[in-house]
Amino acid sequence: MKLTVWDPFKEMANLQRAFYPLRSVRRSRPAYPPVEVVDHGDSVVVVAELPGLNRDEVELTVLGDTLTIAGEKKLPTEEEGVTYLRHERPHGEFRRMIDMPYSVDKENISASYKDGILTVTLPKAEEVKPKQVIVE
Repeated sequence: MKLTVWDPFKEMANLQRAFYPLRSVRRSRPAYPPVEVVDHGDSVVVVAELPGLNRDEVELTVLGDTLTIAGEKKLPTEEEGVTYLRHERPHGEFRRMIDMPYSVDKENISASYKDGILTVTLPKAEEVKPKQVIVE
C-alpha cells in the first residue's frame, strides 16, 4: 500500500493558479476616455467622455485611419489639513487610439466639445461610400 501525503499548501497554490487569469482581468483598468463609435452611413462619429477638462486640454490627431485622443487630467489641488480617504477618479496623462472601420476624409473632420462630452465626426472617404448603380 502506498501512502500519499496531502499538502494543503500545494492545493491552495494550484487553486490560485487556476483563478489567476480571472483575477488579472478584474484588476485591469478600463480604457480612458470611454468612447462610443457610431456609423451614421456617410460618417463615423466618436463620442468620448472627458469630464473636468477644458477643450484646450484635449488634443486630437488623425494619422491614417486612426483617431488619437490625448491629454492630461490633473488631480484637484489638495487643501491644507484635508486628508483624502480614497482617490478613484482617473488622473494623469491619457492617450486613446481608435482605429476607424473605414477610410476617412481627413479634410472634413469636425469636432465639438460641450459639458465634458467630445464629439468627433469623421466623414467617410468617397471610395468607401456605397454607390448605387442603375441597371439598364
